[in-house]
Amino acid sequence: MPEASRLDRYLSTRLPGYVPGTLSPETVAFAAALDAVGRELPEIADAIVQELADQRRTLKLIASENFASPAVLLAMGNWLSDKYAEGSPGHRFYAGCDNVDAIESRAAELARTLFGAVHAYVQPHSGIDANLVAFWAVLTARVENPALERLGAKTVGELSAEDWETLRRALGDQKMMGMALDSGGHLTHGFRPNVSGKLFRYCSYGVDPETCRLDYDEVRRRAREERPLLIVAGYSSYPRRVDFRRFREIADEVGAVLMVDMAHFAGLVAGTRLHRRRGSRGPCAHRHHDHAQDALRGSARRARALRRVARRDRRPRLPARARRPAAARDGREGGGVARGRTTRLPRLRATHRRQRADARRGARRLAARRS
Repeated sequence: MPEASRLDRYLSTRLPGYVPGTLSPETVAFAAALDAVGRELPEIADAIVQELADQRRTLKLIASENFASPAVLLAMGNWLSDKYAEGSPGHRFYAGCDNVDAIESRAAELARTLFGAVHAYVQPHSGIDANLVAFWAVLTARVENPALERLGAKTVGELSAEDWETLRRALGDQKMMGMALDSGGHLTHGFRPNVSGKLFRYCSYGVDPETCRLDYDEVRRRAREERPLLIVAGYSSYPRRVDFRRFREIADEVGAVLMVDMAHFAGLVAGTRLHRRRGSRGPCAHRHHDHAQDALRGSARRARALRRVARRDRRPRLPARARRPAAARDGREGGGVARGRTTRLPRLRATHRRQRADARRGARRLAARRS
C-alpha cells in the first residue's frame, strides 16, 4: 500500500472521516496559495487565475514559452525565495546554504545527464543572463587570465591602476560574430540594443538571399576576414538544421571559440529529436562547440531552467585559476537568489510524443473548420 501523502496525513488529523486520496494535491495547493496571495493583493491573485484561463484557451506559438508541470510551478514558490546563495555549491559566501547546495547540485546533475554534457551551470535566470555568463567565461579564459599570468597576478584586484585600465580596454575590444538579425539572429548575439553589443565589437554572417539558407562558405569567408574571438551559432528564427560540424571547423581555422545558443530548440536537442549522434543517446551538437547556452523556459513541461553546458569530448581550455570554485566567477558576483534552481527535468521523449500528437489533433481541427 502506498504511503499516505503529506496532504492526506494533515487532513486526516484535521477532518474526521476524511478519506485519503479523494482530493487532488495540486488543486488544493494552488487554491490555498491563491487564497494566501489574495488576502494580501487580490488583484495579483486575479491576474494569476486569468493567466491560467488564458493558457487553457489560447494556442501559444512562442518558442520561448511552454507549459510547466504543477510540480515545477510549486517548486518555484517556496522558502528558497528567502535564501541568498552567492557562490557555487560547497563554496558560498554565506552560511546556511546546505539545502540550496543540494538542490543546485541535483539540478546540474540532471542537466548533465539530459544533455550528455560534462559541465552544467544552472544559476542564470534568463536567456540574456545565460548568454552573458558564457560570454564572460570566454573573455576570462581568452583575455583576462592570460593577462594576469603575464603580469604575475592572481586576481584583478592585484593589478595596478594602469594595468587594470589596459586589461579593461582589452576586454571591451574583442570581436563577436553572430547571425544577422534580419537572417534570424538574436539580439543577445552582439546587437547594439543589447548589452552584448556594448561588450563586443560585432560582425555578422547571414543567409543566402536566394535560398534563405546558411551559406557556410560565406560564413568561413567572413570569419577569415574578421578573425573574431567568438563565433555564435544558433538563432532566434531559422527553420533549418544547423551544421555545427562546419561551424566547428570554421572556428578552429580562425582560432575562435564556438558557442551554440540553442535556447529555441534545446528541448528538441535534449529529447534527441535534433542533432542526435548515431549510436549515442546524447545530442551530437555537443561534440562540436565550446559552450552551449540553453534557455528552457518551460520547454517540455518545465519552468525556466537555464544552463551553460560544456561539450563532452573537448572541454573548454580554461586555466586552473578559472576553474577554481571559490566563487561563481560568472561576472555577476554580488547576488544569488536560489528560487530559480528548483526546476526538475522531465521525461522529454514522452513529452515530445504527446506534444506532436496534440499538434496533429489541433491541425486536423483547424483544417476541418476551414473546410
